[in-house]
Amino acid sequence: MTNRVKEGSVKMLDKTIDFHSIILKCQNNCITEAPTIPKGYKVRYYEDGDENAWAKIQTAVGEFKNRSEAQNCFNLYKDNIAELKQRQLYVIDESNGKAVATTTAWFGEKKSHPIGVVHALSCLPKHQSLGLGRFVAAQMMYCFYELIPGAEIWLDTQTWSYKAVGIYMHLGFVPMKTATFNEVPNEYDKAVRVLKHKMRPDIYQRFINTAE
Repeated sequence: MTNRVKEGSVKMLDKTIDFHSIILKCQNNCITEAPTIPKGYKVRYYEDGDENAWAKIQTAVGEFKNRSEAQNCFNLYKDNIAELKQRQLYVIDESNGKAVATTTAWFGEKKSHPIGVVHALSCLPKHQSLGLGRFVAAQMMYCFYELIPGAEIWLDTQTWSYKAVGIYMHLGFVPMKTATFNEVPNEYDKAVRVLKHKMRPDIYQRFINTAE
């Protein structure tokens, strides 16, 4: 994580299981209207100073050892602030005005074609299980739809985030059996053996059936 922003892991990590990378892809046509946010929260795009909130959230979910390390990683965005202001989302707790979840509908290329790239979808632990992960993921997909309609959306995640994989599949993502992305190895076969014992049976079956 020290040299790039982590891709698509919603931070509901289970580090008790073996780690294997997973690549997923989605056609950008599944969320064409803005989703409804859970009561008591609002959503907005990046504003100056939000790097502190981003670092706090990413550190709280275990992506970094400390906020300083997280802020150093955030610096990778600094050359693209204009893009950040229309791509990085924050869910705000209306009771105190603080950011509790974030994700970034980033961009890239694959085989010389523009694509969307899921970056660092994370939610503070105390605000998980409230539907915010699903909301911010759907809002991110709506952002992709508005900015780059028709472009493929890619992400890399891992078995530790198997709960997040279920969220992504609900949004239309499908696992890739062999395709690679972002220099991350595709460990589909190894991941399947781990997920079989952790995923809910219907979600696991969907993972197998939809894989390309």
